[in-house]
Amino acid sequence: MPNDETCLPDGAMERLSLFAKWTDTTPPENVMEGTGDERTFSNEFLRFCQETGLSLDWFWMGDARSLVMQAFNAAQGNAA
Repeated sequence: MPNDETCLPDGAMERLSLFAKWTDTTPPENVMEGTGDERTFSNEFLRFCQETGLSLDWFWMGDARSLVMQAFNAAQGNAA
């Protein structure tokens, strides 16, 4: 269920804080930008994800499967 204040799913900001703690990074202040139908991820947030490897699947939906499969494939010598 989305958080009314940020239009983010419940738990997304907690996952972002946890990621920052684990990686000793500072997440951007603005995760979202725009309003209504124009609301989207901020360029600052997308840049942070690209530079740190933060999974949007995990941030947005808490989906750990993609992370597990990536680690598994790497351990097996397969491309992710």
